[in-house]
Amino acid sequence: MFVLTPLSTSQRLGAMKKTLLLPAAVWALAATANAASVSASSCSQSDVGSAIASAKPGDTVQVPSGTCSWSGGIAISGIQVVGAGNSSTGTVITGGRVTMTKHASYNTRLSGLRFTGTDPHIYVGGSPTAKPYIIDNNYIRADVSGLAVLLAVNGGVFHHNQVTAVNATSADVFAVQTQEDWSQGATIGATDTTGERNIYFEDNTYTNLLEVSVDGDMGGRVVIRRNTFVDSSIVFHGGAPSDSSLNGGVRHFEVYGNTFNRVSNSVPINKWIWVRGATGVIANNVFARADSPDGQSYPNKPEIRLSLACPSGYPVQYQVGQSTQTPQSQPTRPLLIFGNTGAGAADGNFVAVNSSDTAGGSCGSPGSYIQLGRDYMLSNTWGWQAFTYPHPLVNGVSAGDVSIPPPNNLRVN
Repeated sequence: MFVLTPLSTSQRLGAMKKTLLLPAAVWALAATANAASVSASSCSQSDVGSAIASAKPGDTVQVPSGTCSWSGGIAISGIQVVGAGNSSTGTVITGGRVTMTKHASYNTRLSGLRFTGTDPHIYVGGSPTAKPYIIDNNYIRADVSGLAVLLAVNGGVFHHNQVTAVNATSADVFAVQTQEDWSQGATIGATDTTGERNIYFEDNTYTNLLEVSVDGDMGGRVVIRRNTFVDSSIVFHGGAPSDSSLNGGVRHFEVYGNTFNRVSNSVPINKWIWVRGATGVIANNVFARADSPDGQSYPNKPEIRLSLACPSGYPVQYQVGQSTQTPQSQPTRPLLIFGNTGAGAADGNFVAVNSSDTAGGSCGSPGSYIQLGRDYMLSNTWGWQAFTYPHPLVNGVSAGDVSIPPPNNLRVN
């Protein structure tokens, strides 16, 4: 809130002072008062490109329904591109990638589109301290050549999207690979006070991304909550020497309130969540068993897999349970696994500790490095608290300060 004192109170009201309180929402409305809506003539790349070129930061480009190719790509920063819906009768994009760059003062948003091509669809870059990006209410085909989605910067919200492999795939097609490392402090849960430091994946549905529906890697600060995973699993990479990634691998992660459903007997799900490094929270999810539904085609799969390579003694830098760049022999924020339900959570191999056996190397005694009661816990031992749900930007309101200041010359009569 802003506190404004009326002028000339001594003349008007004698010695009494009155203070007028105006909610920050008033200034939020003022911030968008000058934003314009620009309508593209069609969904063609040239018409949408012309509309983007005529827009200024803060504006919204409306894209009509139709089926078009954006081959060669389009680029936006500080502009919202909103289609006519993600159904087959909405705005269907058959090719081309959208490059989003975070803007210093305005959100960059992509919404209401249906991406059906087999080439990469979305790339996001820019400064992690710039205004968050928003990707929402899209249909994204995931079985593509290369990465369907590459989020190369922290600080964004990815919500209410459908991410689907038309043909089930085990390829890495959805990646979080930022340019950050572990040199800056963690922002787990409510410690991300503005909600603008982490990447929030909320209320999405992932289908047939067998091995990697979300790949948390390279400095990513990842929050995955209230999503539905259908024959789709999650991977969090660790950094060398405990794994193969640069920048220490994923910085930290939170996976809570999600539903994991097993549907097909024809494809394997080798785990629901594979943690190869770092720390975080896996809480209050509903897990079906990762085995094939018939219990025979692909049996004995763990729901949560914890692994590492161990080229040196404990603790290995960036390994499971570590939260600081300098490894701790008594981790202060070990991995928390608690409150999970469903048949998978009751499975005898719900949590499995083993060697990564990947490009990062292997470990002959993983149980000596990843121990219950030290590196991971089955209760909320360090008092994790979730950031507010839904994310404020889902409803178009920033969790931080209003970006436009109040006028300096406001007079109250």
